[in-house]
Amino acid sequence: MKRILLYISVIGLALVGSLSSCLKDDTQPDFTKNEAIIELPVGSSAGNGGGNSIATSFALSSSPADYFIYVNYAAPEANSQDVNVTLKVDAEALNKFNTVNGKSYPLLPESAYSLSTKVTIPTGQRLVKLPIKITTTGLDPAVTYALPITITDGGGYTVSGNFGTLISVISIKAPNT
Repeated sequence: MKRILLYISVIGLALVGSLSSCLKDDTQPDFTKNEAIIELPVGSSAGNGGGNSIATSFALSSSPADYFIYVNYAAPEANSQDVNVTLKVDAEALNKFNTVNGKSYPLLPESAYSLSTKVTIPTGQRLVKLPIKITTTGLDPAVTYALPITITDGGGYTVSGNFGTLISVISIKAPNT
């Protein structure tokens, strides 16, 4: 019995000793040297190079629905001047997304949305909402559409390679479903 307790004590001390190690490297990454990046941060990446996507749905209605995406100034410090960002609806990005992900989402018809292709991130702010009006009249609830938005100009700042495009995958719900 004493021998078992001795073995358990030795193993326990060895285990505790192996878990408490000293690291002499106390350096931390210096994020203050990072350059500002303009991005569309909402969405999730499948990690396959097809782009970021977010799923949403709207009820079939004669009234336009409000939808928002965000444009972000990602940097260690707040922006010191207004940042004018230009966006576009990007059919080529949707083609890439569909190919990489084995999908066949059609582009949301132009008549089904309205958005500004220019947005300003005001001085001292990082994140702004880009409002989009979605009109579901005439859309087929059996079809899942996509609205691909890409940043084409970051207002003098780098556009994110990972979050420069956002594919909104849009399904339409018939009333009472």
